[in-house]
Amino acid sequence: MALTDLTTLQAENAHLRERVAQLARFQRIVETTDQLITEVDAQGVFTYVNPAAAYYFGYPPEEVIGRQSLDFLHPDDRERAQQAFIEWVQRGQRTVTIENRILHRDGRVFHKQWAITLHYDEHGHVCGATSLSYDISELQQARRSAIESRLMLQLVIDNLPQAVFWKDREGRFLGCNRHFAADGGLQTVEEIVGRTDFDMPWRDRATEYRADDQMVMEHGPKLNVEEPLRRSDGSVIWLRTGKIPLRDDGDVIGIIGFYEDVTALKRQEEELRTFKLLVENAPDGIAIADLNLIITYANPALCSMLGHETLVGTSVAELIYTPDLDKLAKIAEHVTQGQTLRETVRYVRSDGALVTVQASALALRDRYGNMTGYASLNRDITEQLVAEEELRASERRNRALLEAMPDLMFLLSNDGVFLDYKTDRSGTLIVPPEVFLGRRVSDVLPPALSEQVLYHIEQLRRTGEMQSYSYQIDFGDHLEEYEARMVASNDDVLVLARNVTEQRRIEREREAMQEQVIAAQQAALRELSTPLMPIADGVVAMPLIGAIDSSRAQQVMETLLYGVAEHHAQVAIIDITGVKVVDTQVAGALMRAAQAARMLGAQVILTGISPEIAQTLVHIGAELREVITKATLQEGIDYALKRRMLTARQPVARA
Repeated sequence: MALTDLTTLQAENAHLRERVAQLARFQRIVETTDQLITEVDAQGVFTYVNPAAAYYFGYPPEEVIGRQSLDFLHPDDRERAQQAFIEWVQRGQRTVTIENRILHRDGRVFHKQWAITLHYDEHGHVCGATSLSYDISELQQARRSAIESRLMLQLVIDNLPQAVFWKDREGRFLGCNRHFAADGGLQTVEEIVGRTDFDMPWRDRATEYRADDQMVMEHGPKLNVEEPLRRSDGSVIWLRTGKIPLRDDGDVIGIIGFYEDVTALKRQEEELRTFKLLVENAPDGIAIADLNLIITYANPALCSMLGHETLVGTSVAELIYTPDLDKLAKIAEHVTQGQTLRETVRYVRSDGALVTVQASALALRDRYGNMTGYASLNRDITEQLVAEEELRASERRNRALLEAMPDLMFLLSNDGVFLDYKTDRSGTLIVPPEVFLGRRVSDVLPPALSEQVLYHIEQLRRTGEMQSYSYQIDFGDHLEEYEARMVASNDDVLVLARNVTEQRRIEREREAMQEQVIAAQQAALRELSTPLMPIADGVVAMPLIGAIDSSRAQQVMETLLYGVAEHHAQVAIIDITGVKVVDTQVAGALMRAAQAARMLGAQVILTGISPEIAQTLVHIGAELREVITKATLQEGIDYALKRRMLTARQPVARA
């Protein structure tokens, strides 16, 4: 027996020595590794750190143990790390990873990746954690370099004069530059990723673009194609486009597209065509002559005006009535000096009749500023007189429109002097016209209104934008309210003031009525959000639905207490079947309501507690000893009715 015990003891001793050797090996690994290994308790206080702490923290291990682990993190990472730890514990996770920065004693920063194991006791409470960290500073630097390179590439692409985009084989956008994003109505280039042409403002041509993409991927580049594009604002621009296959190791994985806006060029071409069309069809005679005043071009109107089929090659002097030749010399002299003249000149028609025109001439120059000829515009005086009469008629119409407008109008100089006026329909003025015309506003208007007008004149002069303001005029027995708009009129200032007294009165009445309606609606909503129903003599029920915040919790208590008092209830049922979330705030509100109801002599029954809410109430430690709970509202009502019947019998039994 003794020999057997000795053998067993020797075996255990050998096993123990092996375990000690194994632990020693583990200790050597932990103590000699350059990776930081730590252990913290449930409060995050270090209970162990290996010697690598001296390198990363700048303190020997004995000075680190007992200190809060968050103190060694970079200040910007502490809140995120603490929040992450709370979430891990709430989810019951045992192994997690996280990246953050630790701050060395001398100010150096190390980027670390932590592999953390959380330890829980038999009750499931966290009791500590063990961490192994890896220095990823070089990885972070590589990440930053990659990001910077990508940002630089995007910056270059964004500043290209062309719009650029690229798609995969299925037509999904993989990226673009900011010019393309702007044409697509996007705020950022990232928004384009994953979209197709069917998701863009040019969706009406998406099928055509998709077929075009397929053609490029199958047959090669397509360059210098002009086509229209509808932008996000509905406008259409002209593009000179190109597409090439997007390749990866020789395989076509999509397309790269680029285009430049040639709308301006197209517009210039169109303008030239339009200009020529306008010149050819203009009612005025237009001519171009060389430096010797020989006509090189004359439009049909001038040929018709002078009775010739063509005037090319004709000298201007041959067409001018002889007494007016000195005017022609004067016009040529001033035009050569860079001036533009308008003169009344008489031409001789092919039939000998005279045609009086208003002639305007200007110099034609090449890109270097050298004069190459003359251009003239010739308008028949008869047509001009007709136009002037039409202008006078237009002025009369404008005056009639002004007279018909219901606004007061004042024309002021830019330094605030009254120049002219027009009354509104009432004809009411603060002072007669002879008192204010020719005088400054500060000499006529009340001080407050004068300062307001002068301030807006200055703002109008500074910004050039219309000024709007309101003011009141005291007429002794009543106040009149006005809205004014101030605009520039050449070098003067035009003020239009409208009497809005009646309009403001109506608006105030409407606002008061709206407030009454809103108040009534809010009262109705309060009743709907916390309904209380008597279901039997001495029994009331309050079914609650939806979320309960602090304001609604107060409504619940008030409605319950008023209902208990009004109906002399001995039992109040609160049903929370429709309440999906119960937190500490909601539980506290229900408990306070129950306690208040008991002070009024009513017993509170809580019904409709779901398994999830039951777990929540237990987790937050809600105290329900003073509240009777039932699974459903039906069970609560049944219990309340039985309690009422029992209470009703008791006086008889005592008798």
